[in-house]
Amino acid sequence: MLRPLSIAVLLLPLHALAATETVPLDVSLTVKESCHVEQDGDGSALPAVTCALDSPYRVQAGDAERPRATRAVPKAIRHPAPAQWEVVF
Repeated sequence: MLRPLSIAVLLLPLHALAATETVPLDVSLTVKESCHVEQDGDGSALPAVTCALDSPYRVQAGDAERPRATRAVPKAIRHPAPAQWEVVF
């Protein structure tokens, strides 16, 4: 009884090395995501973004003309809120 079992165990790795036929397979996958962007008030605060699948996103000022600060700005100086926000997914 032990001999046939040991032969089967020894031949099992050889079966895994046997040539197998491969077949190309085209697969498509569509993931439908839905995100809701909501702006409260006058638009000075960041918009609220809610995605159904918790997709990552980034909210940034959409003003290309607004100059970037190159040095530390005193707290007493307040920059106006951007005219538009950009949400990047």
